[in-house]
Amino acid sequence: MSIGSSNLWLKKLAASLISVLVALLAAEFLIRMAGAAPEVSVIRKGRFQLSRNPKIGYEPVPSLDYRGENLSFYDYLGKSNRLGYRDLDHAVEKPPGVYRIVVLGDSIGAGLRVERREDLFAPVLEQLLRSRGVNAEVINFSVSGYNTQQEVETLKDRGLRYRPDLVLLAYSLNDRERMDGDILKTLLEAERGKGTSAARVNPYLVRSAVYRFFKYRVLAPPPAQAEAASDRQLAALSGDTVAGSFAELARVSRENHFEVLVAVFPRLVRDFQRYRFGDQHQFVADLSERN
Repeated sequence: MSIGSSNLWLKKLAASLISVLVALLAAEFLIRMAGAAPEVSVIRKGRFQLSRNPKIGYEPVPSLDYRGENLSFYDYLGKSNRLGYRDLDHAVEKPPGVYRIVVLGDSIGAGLRVERREDLFAPVLEQLLRSRGVNAEVINFSVSGYNTQQEVETLKDRGLRYRPDLVLLAYSLNDRERMDGDILKTLLEAERGKGTSAARVNPYLVRSAVYRFFKYRVLAPPPAQAEAASDRQLAALSGDTVAGSFAELARVSRENHFEVLVAVFPRLVRDFQRYRFGDQHQFVADLSERN
């Protein structure tokens, strides 16, 4: 190809790109003026919103300060931290000499019906360790209703950047099933009702009226298909994810050089002499040993 023909080809390409850009800008203007593009909002219920990570499903709303009387879907009074968890804000960079612990858990770790954050087991553990001379920092990523898969995915998405020395997995005996009080189901139903949610779309593309018009008007799935997708999401988080999640946690711990402690919380019963859940504790002990 000669220099002259190469320059001509580049000019044609530039003209084509400019034409496409002008057409997109014109379409953006016209769709905005016509109001044809649906607005996209974050679907929320109490302290919870849908997550971009389908293996997590839902996540806590950042920096939400709730002082109302109805705790349904709110869990506790007061403010969550900038990530949405019931904890103080922590610097991402680990200070020198600090032994950092990341707690993963469900409503037990998040302190359902516990009035003061200081009375959760994570801050109590931190104070106990410090009183014994350990310069410990305990970071709590617990969320009500989470199973083991959601907890491990939260660690991968958000916890690893804090470079923990130890990950404490607060294991509840209902972690082999989805027991979230229908938080995820409620959020998915709300999303279907509105038809638009910013939870799982590109935060930059969603600003474009052209993008929203084609995604939510032209290419929107029919209601039956959208409902089937929600059912698949629920099913993916409803099965027994414990064994696979323990294996994944083992892999992540090796790659990131932290230890794992699994703390199994018993079910509270009237008479522990007749405790019927010993086999479930043994299941977790055996699984931990293998991993």
